[in-house]
Amino acid sequence: MSDDGLSDKRLTKRAQRTENTRRRILDASIRLFMEQGYEKTTTRQILNEVGILNGSLYNIYKSKEDIFSDIIISALDEAIRHATDSLPEGTPTRMRLAYIFHIQIYFAARSQRIAELLTIAHEKWGIHKRVVDSLTDWIRRTDTEGEMYTDAYDFPLKLDACAAVTESFIERMSREPGTVRDKDAMILVSNVVQDLFGQPREGTEAVIDELIESLEAREFVIFDVRI
Repeated sequence: MSDDGLSDKRLTKRAQRTENTRRRILDASIRLFMEQGYEKTTTRQILNEVGILNGSLYNIYKSKEDIFSDIIISALDEAIRHATDSLPEGTPTRMRLAYIFHIQIYFAARSQRIAELLTIAHEKWGIHKRVVDSLTDWIRRTDTEGEMYTDAYDFPLKLDACAAVTESFIERMSREPGTVRDKDAMILVSNVVQDLFGQPREGTEAVIDELIESLEAREFVIFDVRI
């Protein structure tokens, strides 16, 4: 075997070890965040949970916020997959977008800790921007009919407004659990999405009922929690 071949194998093994360590860091961080909250969790606790040294963590993540950011994006990717797989073919992109916001509301209404974590994520500009950028990329890939006008100058503002309405409900759920009915929040978010993107509201409540039934019937995991 050539030296280049040996070198490639070593690089592959190193990459696999790094990825395994990254996964263990994320898994341990999710457990700690869910058990005691984001603010009370320290990088030292994460290191102890994973059983690694400082250098191993900081070679992959620069801070606790970087870890949290990856956890949030992973949860968003799962929500996007769920919206893609669960909704009938031909569902308008605007309704798929609303559905992703609905998933956040659905889980926040059932777990105060999840509501707290989502609220913190929304408050951190770096994480919020990653979420909006990921949603924008997804919409541009899937909106083949051009119904969302992603090239319009005000598209980022409209998407931010939809996220802000969702965030306001989740923040309320984190402070006062049980005071907001998830269906009411979902209807309002759907109306905002449809109003901002120039689409009719007809049938919104019936669609929401179907979405809730879909979430209740299928196993969906966020932050390692099945609800």
